[in-house]
Amino acid sequence: MGKRIIFPLRRLGHLTRDEFQAYWRTSHGPLVAHHASTLGIVRYQQVHTLHEARPTKVPCFDGVAELWVDPSRRSTDANAVAAASQALLDDERNFIDHSNSPIWIADEDPMLDGPKIGLRGTAVLRRRDGISREDFKRHWHDIHAPWALGRPDVWGFVRYIQNHTPANADDNPLARERNAPPAFDGLSEIYRVASTAPADEVARLRDELLADEPNFMDVDASPVFMGEVHVIIGEP
Repeated sequence: MGKRIIFPLRRLGHLTRDEFQAYWRTSHGPLVAHHASTLGIVRYQQVHTLHEARPTKVPCFDGVAELWVDPSRRSTDANAVAAASQALLDDERNFIDHSNSPIWIADEDPMLDGPKIGLRGTAVLRRRDGISREDFKRHWHDIHAPWALGRPDVWGFVRYIQNHTPANADDNPLARERNAPPAFDGLSEIYRVASTAPADEVARLRDELLADEPNFMDVDASPVFMGEVHVIIGEP
């Protein structure tokens, strides 16, 4: 199981989403690429939000930055690493609202490791009140996901990655230096194709699946959105 840095982003108030995404891709992205070898970054992708998949009671994220780091490839020059990290942090302040953008290191769990077709669906999940993060993970992984994956004709899943948030997610320097809010409890990466099942069956099973969500997640606090992936470092 790999590790992935998850950084759901909200823009500063004076920026439109288009302005935020343009700066992120054309200015910040190349800066990350410039410092990648120093920091041991082996893959970096930006998920640019296009539209919400369903409304919630919290603002949608404007995108998600995702990074994969290989510590063995990081520079041994501590001063160079510190300078590179500071350069990225300083530039983030030009467009990211750190107070509303959590960041954590997640455990990747490929439930269906298929192709990346079309737009990506992203769900940033908050567990419901009254259950632990471990219980949330168990229900999400053992009950909810198999239910969705069991009917490819209905849901059309071709790729489904669960990113699980560890218990100590908020105790990391990335969050501390940004004064970031608490981590969410998980993030789904989903690619789908069109359903081939009868419409009435799709509607019935969709209602059943959605009815399961409140058993483990706070639906109103869990943004779900469609986005376009831009790979800055690594293979598409």
